[in-house]
Amino acid sequence: MKKTANKKDPGTPACRLCSFGACCAEGVEADLFEVARILQQPLDIPKPWFDYLGRDKRAPSGYKFSTVVRKGRCVFQSHEFRCLIYPVRPRYCVEFPLEDGKKAPYYHHLCYHGNRSRRAPGRKRA
Repeated sequence: MKKTANKKDPGTPACRLCSFGACCAEGVEADLFEVARILQQPLDIPKPWFDYLGRDKRAPSGYKFSTVVRKGRCVFQSHEFRCLIYPVRPRYCVEFPLEDGKKAPYYHHLCYHGNRSRRAPGRKRA
C-alpha cells in the first residue's frame, strides 16, 4: 500500500479511508466549544456523549472533555466503524495522526496504517 506524506509532517503517512476505525476506539478529546457544536446536532444516539475531564489551559475554552466509549468504540462511531459526526468532529480527529503539527505520541498505538493483518478490537473478520 502506497503511503503519501502529510504536508505538515513529511515523515508521517497520510490517513486514508481506514477500514478499521481503531483511532477512535478509546474515545477522543474535545474542547467545550467543540462539545457545544456537537450537542447541537440532531443525532439518534443515546446520551451521555461526553465525560468531563477537567480544566486544561491548553484548550481554547479552558475545559476538556472526552467522548464516551461504548462497546469498544467512540459513541460517535457507527457499527461500520465510520464517524457519525464527521462534518463537526473535534480538532483531535481532524488532525490525527498529528498533534500540534507533530506525530502524536500515541500514533502507533491507535493507528493501524492500513495493515490488513491487524484488526480493530472486537472487529469480526468477514
